[in-house]
Amino acid sequence: MASAPEYYDVTVGKIQDFGNDTRDFELRFEPGKRMPFIAGQFVSVVLPKDKVTPPSAAGPKGPLSSKGAASPPAAGGGVIRRAYSIASPPEQRECLNLIIKLVQGGVVTAWFWTLKPGDRFKVHGPFGKFILPDRLDFEPVFIATGTGIAPFRSMIHSLLRGGYGGKLSLIFGTRYDTMIPYHREWLDFAARHPNFTYIPTISRPGPEWKGETGYAQAKAEKFLSNPAGKKVYICGLNEMIQAVQEACLKAGFRKDQISYEKYD
Repeated sequence: MASAPEYYDVTVGKIQDFGNDTRDFELRFEPGKRMPFIAGQFVSVVLPKDKVTPPSAAGPKGPLSSKGAASPPAAGGGVIRRAYSIASPPEQRECLNLIIKLVQGGVVTAWFWTLKPGDRFKVHGPFGKFILPDRLDFEPVFIATGTGIAPFRSMIHSLLRGGYGGKLSLIFGTRYDTMIPYHREWLDFAARHPNFTYIPTISRPGPEWKGETGYAQAKAEKFLSNPAGKKVYICGLNEMIQAVQEACLKAGFRKDQISYEKYD
């Protein structure tokens, strides 16, 4: 069950670098605190403006870190907020994870790249309605590119940890086979859970890659030929979402069998 949105102090824990300017940030709550949320929801990172510096003025080392105690949100519009889907399941109580792509000229993502374990700031949440129903009477198919994997990692972890026995699939598109977020984790899930199908597809594969190649929308056409009993969830940038929707509709899916969340 999700709670009403609140402000939470978080401390940076482990940082995992996936390459391609993409990282996973573990954010640990204060002792005794937790944020109840529903898989698929997001938080807003809240930074006082004096904690971040525009990239052009940041100097050679980038914007300043927020090392030290988390500051309360400033009044009068003195904060910068950015929304990020939670990439960890609700059952992981002591911390949450965010997967973030460095954006050229992005003030907040540049600031994230200065963070190190022990740095502190605030998040506000949870928010969002891109969630699964309490009872699944359909087969969910998750399709994502880039950091759009975040809500689906939360959902899939929660379903499989909770003993869900129905079929579910993940189609994930990315450029390089050496830079697939959570790849080993997905392979492990697929090995341990026969009901989970993992289909990574690479648009710029290296010579050693033996799996699917091409874009996520092409895999939708290939693997979703039978829409009966399925519902498709899509997350990523608008261009990809539009292309996947068109592929699904062409395959015979109804509009009410398709849900999506855009990151642009």
